[in-house]
Amino acid sequence: MSKKWLVFAVAVMLAGSAFADERASSSVSPNLGKGTKTLEGAGYMDLMGDDVQFQLAYGWLVADRLEVALVAGLRDNDFYMSTELGVRAEYNLVFDSPLVPFLSAGIVWADVESDASGVDTDAAVFSVGAGVKYFIRDSVALAVNGSYLYATDDIFVDSEDGKVNDDEFRILFSIRFYFN
Repeated sequence: MSKKWLVFAVAVMLAGSAFADERASSSVSPNLGKGTKTLEGAGYMDLMGDDVQFQLAYGWLVADRLEVALVAGLRDNDFYMSTELGVRAEYNLVFDSPLVPFLSAGIVWADVESDASGVDTDAAVFSVGAGVKYFIRDSVALAVNGSYLYATDDIFVDSEDGKVNDDEFRILFSIRFYFN
C-alpha cells in the first residue's frame, strides 16, 4: 500500500506547475466538454521489490462527460511480466465541485509471462471500475480508481502465494491533462 502513496506523492510533485498562477477565484470548472482530449499517466514503482507498473491513456470526450480512450500498460517484476493494449470508456459525474466521480469499463489484450508460475499466454481482460478525480486546475486532475479485472485465462499471479487467478482487483493513482 505504501508504494501507491509514493506514486500519489510523486504525481502531486509533478503537477506542481499546475498549482502555479492560481486565479483569484478558487472555483474550478473541469474541462469535460465534447471534443476535449485527455492524456493520462498512472502506475506505481517499488524499487526495493523491483516491481513497476505503468499505464498510459490517450482519450477523447465523444460527448459531454463521456470519454473513450486508448490504453497501454506494462507491469514487470522479478517473476511476472505483462503488457496490455486496449480501450476504455469513462463516464464522469460532474457536479459543482472540483471532485468528479466517474465510472469506467474497458477491454484490453494482455500478453503475460511468468517463469515462477509457468504462465506464458495471451488473454482478453475485461474491467469495470469507479473512481474520483480532483481537478487542481480546469485542465489538470489527480485521480484514483479501483477496477475489477476478469481475464479469459488464468493470467494474474498472486504475489503472496504464487497462485494464478483469472481475476484481480487493481487500484491506480494517476495524473490527467485535458486539452482542446
